[in-house]
Amino acid sequence: MNAAIETVEQRPLGATGHSVSALGLGCASYWARPGFPEKRARAVFETALECGITLFDTGASYSAGEAERRLGRMIAAAGTRAEDLVVATKAGTVADENGRIARDFSPDGVAGQVEQSLRRLGAERITLLQLHGPEPGDLTDELYTALERLRAAGKVSMLGINAGSGVLWPVVGQRPFDVLMPFVSVMRPHNVQLARRAAQAGQGVLAAEPLARMRFAPPLASWLTSASGLWYLARSLVRSGTGQERERRKCLRKALAATGWSRAQLALAWVLTRPGVASAVFGTTDPEHVHELARAATRPLPDDVETAIGKCHRIRPGEAP
Repeated sequence: MNAAIETVEQRPLGATGHSVSALGLGCASYWARPGFPEKRARAVFETALECGITLFDTGASYSAGEAERRLGRMIAAAGTRAEDLVVATKAGTVADENGRIARDFSPDGVAGQVEQSLRRLGAERITLLQLHGPEPGDLTDELYTALERLRAAGKVSMLGINAGSGVLWPVVGQRPFDVLMPFVSVMRPHNVQLARRAAQAGQGVLAAEPLARMRFAPPLASWLTSASGLWYLARSLVRSGTGQERERRKCLRKALAATGWSRAQLALAWVLTRPGVASAVFGTTDPEHVHELARAATRPLPDDVETAIGKCHRIRPGEAP
């Protein structure tokens, strides 16, 4: 291995007995779209492996199943098995060939989705199956029984949820969930306490959207020069946010500054130093971006940046940063 390549550490995933890399690659979004060249997608995947990343997060509804199929091909081409990595996929949302998303958290529906995911991934077992954005009413005893049956049958090893805090707080420390995946970033600091409490209860915590789609500092120079960049720019501009959020973004643009660091690196390092967070899952279409974030994952966050970010989080509505 090239000595210049930074290798991210492995961390315990709560009390599950599994370990995950401090960074996880999100195999979704533009990376999974059929229009994004397979060769380029493979370069991102192989760079992640090279940097010690062992967690790969995808979902059945991403690109109408192409995300799972593409990830399955990458794993097979790398000469490894899905079972040798921590491959996380999601159930509960499905997409047809036209990309229309439907929700199905019924016991039979989720069981059927798992079978389809196994075929697309080319795996015998899913390391981590997460319910994808359920509402509180979707979490029924019948669904829990079906999930435990999937585990007992050897179809999945761990069970989790990727959702907002309103859904996650009631299941902190609750069976059958081994792992929770809240949205944790410098733009969403309110979920830090949730991550801490879940970890204290023995659950593994994966941070979703740790870069907050770069809303605090969109890299326009790079985004405006490629189709994938324009796609990410459009996603980042979907919501303009409240006045308080806009003030926080202005504050963070100033706070996320240190010699030898990019803003993305500092924002990621902040997430990785939150108590309880085992891994931060990011997406990209650029292999160099993987290297950049891997370097951040091996460095301590500067104390002055930690202090400056904390001040941004204390901004009140109507208060200038």
